[in-house]
Amino acid sequence: MNDVSKELPGQSELDALCLGEVQRYRLRQLVQRHQRVVVWDGASRIAEPDLAVLVVTAATPPRVDTLVRSLHENSIIIAPFGENPVFDFLKSKLYAYGTIGTQGAGAPHHVWWGGVKPLNVPTGLYPRGDTLYVSSFLRSFPFEDRPVKLARELEVLKLESVIEGVDATAPSSRTFKIDFIIRQWERANRPLLWIEPNATVAKHPVLPQALGCDFAAYKWRSGQIETGLLFFHQTEPARALLDTWQSLTRNYPDAPESFLLDQAWTLVSSQRQLETAWLPDDYWRSANTGPRNRTAVVQYDHRTLALGPDHSMASRVQRARRFGRHQAPESHLVMQGSSQAGWPITVLIRDVLACDACHVSGAVEAAATAFAANPGAFSKLELVLCAWDEDVDSVMQIADGSWVLLTDPSERLQVDAFSKLPVTSEETASIKQTPRSTAAIIDTSAIFRLADPLLGAQLKRSGKYGRSFVKRPLLQASGE
Repeated sequence: MNDVSKELPGQSELDALCLGEVQRYRLRQLVQRHQRVVVWDGASRIAEPDLAVLVVTAATPPRVDTLVRSLHENSIIIAPFGENPVFDFLKSKLYAYGTIGTQGAGAPHHVWWGGVKPLNVPTGLYPRGDTLYVSSFLRSFPFEDRPVKLARELEVLKLESVIEGVDATAPSSRTFKIDFIIRQWERANRPLLWIEPNATVAKHPVLPQALGCDFAAYKWRSGQIETGLLFFHQTEPARALLDTWQSLTRNYPDAPESFLLDQAWTLVSSQRQLETAWLPDDYWRSANTGPRNRTAVVQYDHRTLALGPDHSMASRVQRARRFGRHQAPESHLVMQGSSQAGWPITVLIRDVLACDACHVSGAVEAAATAFAANPGAFSKLELVLCAWDEDVDSVMQIADGSWVLLTDPSERLQVDAFSKLPVTSEETASIKQTPRSTAAIIDTSAIFRLADPLLGAQLKRSGKYGRSFVKRPLLQASGE
């Protein structure tokens, strides 16, 4: 097991990783709260207390179990390549503490961290006036006494709050919640915590404020984000999340709000280093669970939730997000090119479970670096990791007329790869005329190099897609 001293940051494994400035800053803070940082060797027990354990290599389930069972409750696990599904089993054994999204070639990975016990408040002083507590409700709300009780509970806790009712017949009634949150966020000039009017606040909800994250929420075991308790800091990434959620809500007013928030989170965290904290169970606990309620910070009323539109539809519409990771065909990294006039392109890295996590991360970094250096004829890059053939099929079946470059973890895009891809006006015209002819012939040696020739020979070439540059058909042509 390789020990890395936090007193020598310039020589640490942490600094050797391709991390963004925000990611690196937060991880340094996490490391400084522990005795030291070590890199797990993929097999050993780590029983020493108060460690920050860096996991950069995937391991078999029995070895992951060995690590988790030996881990001290005051230690944390950091997965700097959290976008890779190979770490899903490890995450499933831990409580998720936080994630930080991607931002360009300098921060192409989703950082994830967690531990064996629920997240708790770091030692410190946290003034009650540093956060504004807000809630709003339609005047047709069936339990009219609840907002009044919520205001009284916040007053008893000496927490400043704004709680407003909205006429159910108002034109903005479908978007009243997100409109209200943004309006209060702009006025407050400080972080705010949204609380559903059906909730009961038993203690000062200090954890999001103490963590200093951009966004905090409770997440159900299925992965669905709970919209009853949401924290937004006064940061640019938090504002981007609010604006994206508002835009989606206005465009799709009948969709479940948790689904729309999930989609907004996906879009923003693929383009900004959005730091998200996942709140523990005592921050959103049912009021009907009996004596355990004495430990709860916020409790919700089942009766009110049952009347909302979100919970009746979300399970049918939303594929639950698990372990804070984007799932194929979602793009975990989105980069804009220097021109808006070009084509969008998806770089698909497949068979990621068949390869070491460091090789996958190298392929991600090479693609991001190449696009940043020279995007060629492309206006936007989307990077998707695919574990299974079904994931590849899902990506390839999107009928939007965009380009897809299929790669595997053994391949590295050369720095001028995008400028060498054969996108010409003549070729584009011919492909539009024959939408079912999607495969483009390219000289792969001009755009790829093998990270390890032996590795390339070992990887299986999955299914019906050979290594190729593909243009997806337009939507209107998909039924022909």
